[in-house]
Amino acid sequence: MDESVNNSIRRPMMARPRSFDEADVVARAREAFAETGFAGTSLDTLLEATGLARQSLYNAFGGKKELFIRAFLSDTAEAIEAVESIRHGSDSPITRIRAQLVKMAVAHGAAQAPPSLFTKAAVELSARDPEVASTAAAAFETMRTHYAACIAEAQEAGEIDGAADADSLGAFFCAVIEGMGTLGATGIPRATLLDIGFTSLAAIPITELGRARLGTNDGDWS
Repeated sequence: MDESVNNSIRRPMMARPRSFDEADVVARAREAFAETGFAGTSLDTLLEATGLARQSLYNAFGGKKELFIRAFLSDTAEAIEAVESIRHGSDSPITRIRAQLVKMAVAHGAAQAPPSLFTKAAVELSARDPEVASTAAAAFETMRTHYAACIAEAQEAGEIDGAADADSLGAFFCAVIEGMGTLGATGIPRATLLDIGFTSLAAIPITELGRARLGTNDGDWS
């Protein structure tokens, strides 16, 4: 046998390099799933959104469900990161809490923010998909922990009554702020969301020092 032919037989075939960026595909899939949910997003819609051929999607990700989970985990990580920011900054803790409320109202009022895959998936699939349910539950617990830590900082700073239950207040703000995002997606105006946020602040035992640091000039968010 000719040596060159023999070498070609023995030499393994090199894999063709991918002509797409996985992170970009996941981001595009995330937008598609966030818009219509897992069940409402057909494979054809997903292929159109990502620009992938059917076989490329299967080769790279395994299938629709696997790509969905990648997109869901990406969106979940961003949702947690957005809440984690409340733990940092030079402002006082009580001011950071209010800033988070205002940020949510401004960003999500009147359905201005893009749909959240994290929220949509948690509502759509938690009851029947253990992986989604456990991921969503862990994410909400992490968020609650961040809010509770900020409440504890506010107590240490003398801005919130030290006798208050920081863990319960953390859960309260997690429910309020995530709920504001959900309401905003339905078209609730930012002024209404802002009113919800400030009402939630009035429900916690803020000290005189805390009230002084909050101030009253909140601007016009209508």
